Amino acid sequence: MIKEFTIKRFSKNKAYLKTKLGDAVIDKKYVKDMRVNDKVSAVIYHDRNQVLRAAVDFPYEIGSIHSLKAVDIDKKGVYFEIENNQNIFMPFTERTYKIIMDMTYPVAFKEDRNAYVYLTSKIRDLLRNDHSYEENDEVSGRIYSINKSIGAFIAVDNKYDSLLRIVELRGVHIEGELIEARVKEVKDDGKLELSLRQRAYLQMDDDSDKILDYLYENDGIAYFSDKSSPDNIYRVFNMSKSAFKRALGRLYKNNDIIIYKDRIELKEDKYDRR
Repeated sequence: MIKEFTIKRFSKNKAYLKTKLGDAVIDKKYVKDMRVNDKVSAVIYHDRNQVLRAAVDFPYEIGSIHSLKAVDIDKKGVYFEIENNQNIFMPFTERTYKIIMDMTYPVAFKEDRNAYVYLTSKIRDLLRNDHSYEENDEVSGRIYSINKSIGAFIAVDNKYDSLLRIVELRGVHIEGELIEARVKEVKDDGKLELSLRQRAYLQMDDDSDKILDYLYENDGIAYFSDKSSPDNIYRVFNMSKSAFKRALGRLYKNNDIIIYKDRIELKEDKYDRR
């Protein structure tokens, strides 16, 4: 909501608008043909130095979500970089998770009744489901919330709501992290459920290749079996135990390996494949 403010005074290169939050600085070029007490339509915001600024051509739509980098943090809030090397403020009351300097986050522009513009990480209600994505499409987005019982909520394209369930997550993930994923399911309401894994037959090929690579690099032997712990399997091969067993089944069917009780061995006639 652009609001009219009164020009209070001029300096050499700047003008100052009277607002309820104090005098707002505006570049003189935007009001060069105006005089004191003239009205200027603008929005106002705080920059990185807590200077109140006015903009007549603010480049962002209120309510829109953008991926912006955090460039400074002080006792009042966080400052994010916007266009033209400017910065804009997020009060701590609008922050929903810990923000780390120089990381990029999905944040939205908000505005109060005084035409004061600020940022928020409370974006869930601004995300939509009117996308054209289908099952197995590749998507990317940033995590905007993590629920340890449910999973990671992701803003796909900074527009669409999606969920990566907890069973899909491995390792440490944080808000702001960019996720590349596959659409696992499109719900009736349009919400996306994502997977970090490829379609089963493609993923199985990748998993089989990982095991073969390990065998080639370790003299054709891998001391893993059905009794191996899931943690050890994931640590070495970056896959679940069930995926590991499926990949072994494919390699065995292809006559690439011999499976023993305590180990897996690459067949001797397979060494010449590399």
